[in-house]
Amino acid sequence: MGSEPSKEELIREAAIRLFSRNGFYNTRAEEIAHEAGVAVGTIYNYFANKEEILLAIFKTDFEERMQLFRKLLESDLSVPEKIRRILEEHFHRLQERGDLAQLLLQERFNPGPGFRTKLRELYREMLARVEKLIQEGMEHNWVRPCHPKIVAYALFGVVESISVYALTYPEEAAQGILSDAPAELADFIWNGLKKGGDNDD
Repeated sequence: MGSEPSKEELIREAAIRLFSRNGFYNTRAEEIAHEAGVAVGTIYNYFANKEEILLAIFKTDFEERMQLFRKLLESDLSVPEKIRRILEEHFHRLQERGDLAQLLLQERFNPGPGFRTKLRELYREMLARVEKLIQEGMEHNWVRPCHPKIVAYALFGVVESISVYALTYPEEAAQGILSDAPAELADFIWNGLKKGGDNDD
């Protein structure tokens, strides 16, 4: 935890700050190197081009989220509590890492041609994991019968739309949304998924 960040991490973090502030296409490799405090050549020891840096940013964020996701799913918490914790982490990250969230948002909806396919694959993998969770829920009898893929896309869309709202509205309006969203969405999602009765396990 207290170890010095690697040069790869320094480059990635510098790129997050610059891409979110100036845009992906308006940022040059030389600027990233200067921001990271490394030589331009050092960047190419880790990444072939700017697109690879951007993809690494998405992949790192994805893996960090999935790591927490797996840990919560394996815990003894009730299903509604697991959903709430996952949402709390998501919206906490939006608050703590505004630059990263802004970057993920702008490049998510306006990717370059070469990046679009790779990004689509990454999101398909993320959605496949949500779909798998829903499928397992049906098998364990706590999720109502449904079409897992459609429900996974719907849930993802709901969370993403609230995230977009929070990142595009004035800060004072967004703060209330970010603080209330986890509990509201957890209830909304659980009430839509649960298989009748009051079974929370």
